[in-house]
Amino acid sequence: VKLAPVVRAMKLAVCLLAAPVAGLVAPAAPKAETRLHSSDYAKTLYGVGPETGYWDPLALADLGTETTVDFFRTAEVKHGRIAMMASLGYMHHLAGIQLPGYLSPTEKLKFADLGAMSPGEAWGKVPAAGVAQIFGACAAVEIYSMTHDSKGDFKGGDYWFKGGLSPNLGLDPLGFGNADAKAVETYKTRELKNGRLAMIGIAGFVAADVIPGSVPSLA
Repeated sequence: VKLAPVVRAMKLAVCLLAAPVAGLVAPAAPKAETRLHSSDYAKTLYGVGPETGYWDPLALADLGTETTVDFFRTAEVKHGRIAMMASLGYMHHLAGIQLPGYLSPTEKLKFADLGAMSPGEAWGKVPAAGVAQIFGACAAVEIYSMTHDSKGDFKGGDYWFKGGLSPNLGLDPLGFGNADAKAVETYKTRELKNGRLAMIGIAGFVAADVIPGSVPSLA
């Protein structure tokens, strides 16, 4: 009788039985890492007031890290500033206040000509070169803020991506930034809230202009 195959089978069985039991146990789950949501950080920023409390229905604050929240805040402040200027321009136009002279001598287009139109129609009459100048100036300021710190020092093309983007352009002719820390935060909160209101306001102006009757108070 050939015993070799039987012996080999027995040896294999013994090896399996003698294998460490730990090898058959599932590995322990890695220890959960404690991490605060970015919304927790967002709640510590200025701008959370009694009007709405902390309001983020789309949970945008939790899309990334604290750096992402800082990026969103900077974008909010900048859009608010643009909206405040746009709202002021809209009201000046509706009040019949225009600059003297020509908007475009080459196109024979006067500011008074635009004043006779609605704001939406006037924007449509601005020459392409003028529109390019407006957006070019905005782009220049934006690129500068994305690559320089508040002191004007160049920090590289990826400075904004590393959390360096800030709404502070170093432009403070009235010296608000020289006040004490509490007053500065008050000024920043006012700017932020006025900007939020202006974004809603300019949206209403444009809607009333483009869709007659859409805003009864402006009809």
